Amino acid sequence: MNKNKRNVIDKAHELFIEQGYHATSIQGILNHSGISKGSFYNYFTSKGELFKAVFNLIQDNMELERDKLLIGEDITDKDIFIKQVSFMMELSWENKIIQLIEEVFVSNDSELIIFIKQSRYFFLNWIYERFLNIFPKSQEKYMVDCAVLYSGMMKNIMHTSKVLNRMIPKQQMAKYCLDRVMTILDDISRKDIHLFVPENMSQLLPQSNHKDFFNNEFSIATLNVKKVMEKQLDPKDPKLTTYLNLLYFIQEETMNKKEESRRFLVESALTTLKTGSEFNDTKEFLKYEQILADMKYSPIT
Repeated sequence: MNKNKRNVIDKAHELFIEQGYHATSIQGILNHSGISKGSFYNYFTSKGELFKAVFNLIQDNMELERDKLLIGEDITDKDIFIKQVSFMMELSWENKIIQLIEEVFVSNDSELIIFIKQSRYFFLNWIYERFLNIFPKSQEKYMVDCAVLYSGMMKNIMHTSKVLNRMIPKQQMAKYCLDRVMTILDDISRKDIHLFVPENMSQLLPQSNHKDFFNNEFSIATLNVKKVMEKQLDPKDPKLTTYLNLLYFIQEETMNKKEESRRFLVESALTTLKTGSEFNDTKEFLKYEQILADMKYSPIT
């Protein structure tokens, strides 16, 4: 990403946290970042577009660091899931995500409101994918319901604790909600009842194509390859750590404008990934490779 553009995003992020979205003016952003109005509008069409870039950067950094917590760990370990959720909650709190979202919802910017609403589907999908890791395959058909319940509980507990100005430890919240979901799962699986089906997740995700500098289809493909790697390789196998790090690197590089990313390094990383005989002929990896090729990346031969 252009350094000047990144500077504007970082400075706007500081002001949004300090002053809130509405109280932060474009002129204030210009003064804080030290750029001209012409340069600002060369990067962003509006303050709303800048907010999207700030929000996306927070989310992308959060996702990368969250996923790193899994490296070398057992993906079925509920404590690791709680640790990941606690990390995301802490980062959301530090960045005043709840406050910023509330400000967006009382604004008249319908496009920004849709953007925020759609972003929730990515978090919901992540919870769903992790629940598929954590709970037995025999309970798979109940996982969408469980993901919806968990995300709803977490959101409302965070909101209520903020209103009451009560600081509940993040790990306690995350564990509390997971324990409640496990109780509900035991009940609905025993009675064999559910409201949603796994296909509903794929119906939600295509509507969430809101990341201006990141290909949503590629994001989903990356998650699918990660899941295959974790299934095919032993959690203690050092190759798994290597492959996951390569996935994270490629994901981070391609989050930049394609023409600005370090193409040679991405292609080299992809070449190394292709040595993973345990997964490189799976449909998930072939799809991943095809999407990268469509994005004008191809392994070095």
